Amino acid sequence: MSGIEVASIIGITFVGVGLIATWVRNGRNQARYLGRLETQVENIQKSLADENTGLGSIKKSVEAQEKHCAGVTSGFEERLKNLEKRKE
Repeated sequence: MSGIEVASIIGITFVGVGLIATWVRNGRNQARYLGRLETQVENIQKSLADENTGLGSIKKSVEAQEKHCAGVTSGFEERLKNLEKRKE
């Protein structure tokens, strides 16, 4: 083997080792990133499921407002009916 062939083999070996090291490092970084992402998603789900500040509390608030509006509207309807009856 000539010196050029030996240098080529050594160069290819270094490149191969470098690629493998890069793949391993990227895999570890990806695993850490996905772990953080899963934790963030779990925290968001816990926040949404909270009875005091989550979606359930918003639903309760909307239902309470709906009942209030229905009460106010029906009160106005009755008042208008009474006013119309008085005019007749």
